[in-house]
This record gives sequence, structure tokens and C-alpha cells, in this order.
Amino acid sequence: MDGKTRHSSHPRTPCTPPALAHSRSGGVWLAGLLLAPALLMGAPVAQAAVFKDSALQTLLDAGQADQMEKVAGQRLKSNPDDPQATAALALAQLDLADSQALRQNIQRLEQCVQKTPQEASCSYALALSLVMEVRGGSKFKALGALGRVSDLMQKAMTQLPDAPEPRSALQQYYLALPSFIGGGESKARALEQGVQDEDQLRLMRARVSASKKDWASVERELRAVRTRRPELLLELRVIGSDLGRQWMHDRQYAKAKAWLEELSRQQPQQAMPLYGLGRVLDAMDDHDAAVAVYEKAKTLSGAEQLALDHRIGIALQDKGDKAGARAAFERYLNNRRASASNVEDCRRRLAELGAAT
Repeated sequence: MDGKTRHSSHPRTPCTPPALAHSRSGGVWLAGLLLAPALLMGAPVAQAAVFKDSALQTLLDAGQADQMEKVAGQRLKSNPDDPQATAALALAQLDLADSQALRQNIQRLEQCVQKTPQEASCSYALALSLVMEVRGGSKFKALGALGRVSDLMQKAMTQLPDAPEPRSALQQYYLALPSFIGGGESKARALEQGVQDEDQLRLMRARVSASKKDWASVERELRAVRTRRPELLLELRVIGSDLGRQWMHDRQYAKAKAWLEELSRQQPQQAMPLYGLGRVLDAMDDHDAAVAVYEKAKTLSGAEQLALDHRIGIALQDKGDKAGARAAFERYLNNRRASASNVEDCRRRLAELGAAT
């Protein structure tokens, strides 16, 4: 990009899991085998949320990981066996660079699934946690987890037939894995069967198109979405942000800028579209505008899971403001949700900037 080093930093939220396919990390948030009629017998009344608890669901939809972590932690202190709090804590901590926390959450979720098999949120959270556990490993390691992840997600889909999150996560996992080890497009598309919400179908089709880099189809599907369902709005801003970033990489800056501005107007309380917009502005060498957009994004929902200080540092470094860039990179290094790749990039850039004068 005009000779500058740009570092990819995908936004991540609990609802669209970072370990899965591409959405936020190139591989984030399994095969659409038809559920056997016997499995559907005795399924609970359809509900369109992972959590029965409306407070937890609201935090999940908004991508407010820090607050969800706090609420879940408080509830678990009062009742260590609270299944919804167990699942909420695990989802809120998915993107922490803390293997011990991940192992503890998996252990708690395994117990939750055994003790309260009817609690779909535990099956959903356990599936995502298992994906995180094998992330970055070999394809054979992923294959070893495939059956369990698929079973857990299928179970969650059966228990929550109207909730899009388990189905979307499973679709992302299939798209992240090649067909020869159990993933692939055909399985991802099969998950569309039984979906009644047309906007959910559009988002699922857009995700498959994105996996094939068919960006025209992605745009067409997203422009047709009219949903006001919070859980689908989250998917819209994730896939929409990915589309804007792709146009940025293709140097279609004006198109990317207009798209992300529109997405931000549609979801004015969400940080993610502004995060993408800031990246476009920085790529256009409008560094001050980029920093202003990033600073505004810091005040909005979902900001904690975006690498905002990392990006502010890059914009200020591009501008030539070494002191400001250094301060931003150092702030990011203290971010408990910082990704390993971004931490490495920050340290490299700090070395380039040299010691403070």
C-alpha cells in the first residue's frame, strides 16, 4: 500500500468467534448434515438467543466482552454452577492470550454440558473454546476436534433452532477447513437448510461468497439485508467490515470509505465500522482523520476487542509523530486482549522508532 507496511488486525467479538473461519481473523468464528427427526423430538420451544438471560444476550450482541466478563464473573462467585454465566465467561474470554483461562473455561464447560445437557449456551461456548484450543495447530489436529465441535454445534442448533450464532459459527468452521478433512463449501451451504429468516440466509450466502473472494456477490447480499435483529446486525457489521477492508486492500479507497461510512451510520453505537473506516483513511494518508475516527471508536460498543491503540500508533507513525506513536504502541502492549501478532508488530515498530528523547 504505497510502500507502507500495513498490518492486518481483524476485529473480534464473542459472537463471531476469532478462531473460526475468516470473519475476524482469516479463519473465524462444519457440515450441514440434516438433523435426524429423532433429534428434533423433544427439542425445546424455539428461541432466538444463545442466552435466556436478556442482560447477557444484550452484551453478547453488542460485543461488550469486558462487561460480559464482569457480569459473568460476579454471577459465578454467587453460584459457581450457574450454566449461563459459565458460558458467558468463556465467550467473553475467548480472545485473551491466556491459555490457562482457556483450559479452565473448557473444564467448566465440560462439566456444564454433563450436568445441564439442556443448556445450549454451554455446548455453543465449549465448541468455540475447543476451536480456540486447536487454532494454529496442524490440519490433523483440527480434524481431531472436528467431530466434537460439529456435534456440540449441532446440539446447540437443535436446542436453539432460531438462534443464528451456532449455525453461523459452524458455517465459519466448515469454510475454514478444506473438504478433505471434513470442511468445505458444500457443508457450509447445507447449513442454509431450514433457515426461515431471509436476512440470515443472505448473511450466510455472503460468508460463503467471501470465502471464494466473490466480493461482488458479498456486496449484493449485504446491501439486501434489512434486519433489525441484534445478533444479525453483529454479523452484518463483521462481514461488512471485511468487505470494506478488501476494497481497501484493492486500493478502491473511495468505495471502501463510502461503504464503511454507511455501515457506521446504520450502526452508530458500534465501534467496528469506524475501526475499518480509520484504516481506510490511514491508507489514504489522511492520518489525522484516521486517528480522530479511532478515538471516537474507543467510546463505542465493542471497542475493547479492536486493536485501536495499535492502529492509532500506525497512523501517527505514518504521520511522523514518533512520540504519539510510541505512546499508542505502549498502551496496546498493556491491553490484555492484545493479539500475539499485533504485539509482535508493536514491538517491531517501537524498535524502529528508537528510544524516547
